[in-house]
Amino acid sequence: MRADNGDSVMEYGGVCDIGLERTINQDAVFMAARGEIGLFCVADGMGGHSHGERASREVTDSMAGWWKEFQETSFDCDFSRMIYSLNQMLERANRNIWRMSGGKEVSGTTAVVLFIYRGRYGILSAGDSRIYRYDRTQMRQMTVDEVWENQTNLCVSNRVKRQHPNRGKLVNAIGIAEDVRITSSTDEAHPGMIFMLCSDGVYKMCPERVIGKYLKKCRRGPLDAVLHSLLKKIYDAGARDNISAVLVRI
Repeated sequence: MRADNGDSVMEYGGVCDIGLERTINQDAVFMAARGEIGLFCVADGMGGHSHGERASREVTDSMAGWWKEFQETSFDCDFSRMIYSLNQMLERANRNIWRMSGGKEVSGTTAVVLFIYRGRYGILSAGDSRIYRYDRTQMRQMTVDEVWENQTNLCVSNRVKRQHPNRGKLVNAIGIAEDVRITSSTDEAHPGMIFMLCSDGVYKMCPERVIGKYLKKCRRGPLDAVLHSLLKKIYDAGARDNISAVLVRI
């Protein structure tokens, strides 16, 4: 898809697939753009039955509602105020999910959000879904997986971390507690930058060096073709989880 406004074109595409082993897709994605402004989100739900599905949908629905009402003038064209408002929307989604579960059942979701606004971009995240940025020749992971072994206050060796039963366990997500910690960052956006938002069903089945090769292909090729090829690669590897990815080229 393309969002065209004069000389500025933003292209994006996404996939949200159940994979080979799950019986329900608990992921959700949101994508929207016009001109030099775009909002994108990937949420990976967790919880028995449809609880995870409801949680991830709560996040993407909140992003859709924010986008529907979005007017630059409402924020005096202030980018930092827009990012703060998106943060508030995620906190509201957290409270809604927490109330839905009554604090008695596991119901939550990871979330990564990318907001692009006239030469700037902002990233918001909670959990272990990721955003990668490819700029010219380098790929960089822009988010930190909020899992047990990445906690800064751990005083254990890397060997213990690798063998610990809590390795990979989420320590932060939307909806699993009454309050949530949203991590955010902002920077300048340049033409030619490529972003990928994805759930762990992508990067756990596809090595980072391979993801880098796919993002490199996005420099000139159609994004839908890259997504199709990435999805096939994950299916060939077993597709053990739901698969969600959004590609954005500015």
